[in-house]
Amino acid sequence: MAKAWIYDRWLKSVYTTLPDGNKVKVAPSSQVKRALTRASDPMKAAVPTEFRTTDYGKGLRWSVYWWSDGKRQKKNFASRSEAELFQVECEDTILSGKYVNNKDKKNPLSKVADIWLEGLPGTIKGSTEARYRREVRTWILPRWGQVPVGQITVDGIQQWVAQLGQGTAPYAGKTGQARPLAAASIRSIVKIVLKSILDTAVRLHWINDNPVNPVKIPRVKQAIQRIYLTPTEVKTLADAMDAPNASLVYVLAYTGIRIGEALALRCADVDLKSRSIRILRTQSIDAQSRLVETLPKGNRTRIVPIPEPLLPCLRLLLSGHADSDYLFRGPRGGRQTTNNWRMRVWVPALQKTGMDVIDGLVVHSLRHTYASLAIKAGADVKTLQAVLGHASATETLDTYADLWPQRTNEVADVISKDIML
Repeated sequence: MAKAWIYDRWLKSVYTTLPDGNKVKVAPSSQVKRALTRASDPMKAAVPTEFRTTDYGKGLRWSVYWWSDGKRQKKNFASRSEAELFQVECEDTILSGKYVNNKDKKNPLSKVADIWLEGLPGTIKGSTEARYRREVRTWILPRWGQVPVGQITVDGIQQWVAQLGQGTAPYAGKTGQARPLAAASIRSIVKIVLKSILDTAVRLHWINDNPVNPVKIPRVKQAIQRIYLTPTEVKTLADAMDAPNASLVYVLAYTGIRIGEALALRCADVDLKSRSIRILRTQSIDAQSRLVETLPKGNRTRIVPIPEPLLPCLRLLLSGHADSDYLFRGPRGGRQTTNNWRMRVWVPALQKTGMDVIDGLVVHSLRHTYASLAIKAGADVKTLQAVLGHASATETLDTYADLWPQRTNEVADVISKDIML
């Protein structure tokens, strides 16, 4: 049985009774059909009344019918050739599984966004989910929420990308006004979040193709600037803090752990005998932007070595505290957050030492400092990858390629010894 079929809305077959009493079905002759096709006014065509339907001369003549989701669908055409072309296309899309119901194309983007968001919990980190939800609420829904998915075009998205970069895009943030977004933020909003939402629409057969795919995103204009402090600068910064916070700075700079990992450490995670720290958790936020502790980045736990000069300050932090106590405690002895520590301790210390004028100096710079010192000391890429908790050696190389010494001349010198001319 055909997946789609054509119906003539203006002409019909009739039943006539033969002399022997039998009834036969008589279709309009070819002459009648040609007369109707050639007539500029169907009402003046030489078409016998018995072959005319109740819709004769009304609307478009040809209809294509097909079944979709258990319902019969229909589309009308002026000519049979147009109807036949659509019939072929319709059957191809149905057989290939790419058929899209025109009614589904009218679903607003907000509807498929809700479906996509419902599937997020548990598939990504809570902090990432919170950011995606914020981008949907703040940037995507204000522009596309009420737009039917079938009307979202490549050109429309490309114009929106320009608006995001100019700070003129529709905005629904809880505070402030729209601002020009950096290339990385635009990439996340468009190429990750909006693309994922529209991928869901494709999977649901609401649209055939994702209009985000061909869209161009601004390139990052400037490479990420990494600041590497010297041991003297690290000490200058630490001297501007009290002893416990100075110890935190030293641990960040000389073990390479992240600030969120450091503030999630318990006393039991430090083993002074083996001179090691177990990195089992990190601070993060969940989908509701609440502070939580999760596995470290990439769900990778690890053990990092403690340089011997750090042992005395760590011993003081451990003294008199239970294994379950936080190693780096807030003013009241409990947990402190990354943002709180940054504003309460880090920023005042930068200002006090005059280091706030160093463009790009952030808490994470202490981790970069560790990497620079380790490479200078001769650490190979696999060792550094393990200590830093990177997913691969490639990530470590890509991040700190500028720090490894260029040894091309050394290679040439070694090869030279074996050359025979």
